[in-house]
Amino acid sequence: MFVRQRLAEMEISQSDFCRRSTFDQGLLSKIQNSLITSLSIESVLKLAVGLDVPPRKLFELIDRMDLHELVLKTYLGECVNVFQERIDAESPNWVEEAQKLASESARTPNAPGVRTRRRRWVGEEYDGNYTKEAGSSR
Repeated sequence: MFVRQRLAEMEISQSDFCRRSTFDQGLLSKIQNSLITSLSIESVLKLAVGLDVPPRKLFELIDRMDLHELVLKTYLGECVNVFQERIDAESPNWVEEAQKLASESARTPNAPGVRTRRRRWVGEEYDGNYTKEAGSSR
């Protein structure tokens, strides 16, 4: 049902989806008709990319969070290294810069005339008296 709903949201036909994402149309048809519920990691990842949803959502739907954890463990170290390389290349002193900005913003007082807003309950009206519901009186 999820795949069918997602394709409808994307306004795309089954054949167009399969052509664009190189997903097997026979397998997609079986998934949509609930004839198959066990999918390979490759199929889940291709489906997730094609449907533009996080793989976690599909792993949850097929009750295979163990495969999700396996994918995360496999790529965790590699992702951290890639992020670190990109951050270092763009700004070698990013930690110091972030700390400086954080401390500066903590020291900056509110601009004159700027007041923080008081949060109100949904539906609450304020006429000088506190009321529990809109339109009620004390």
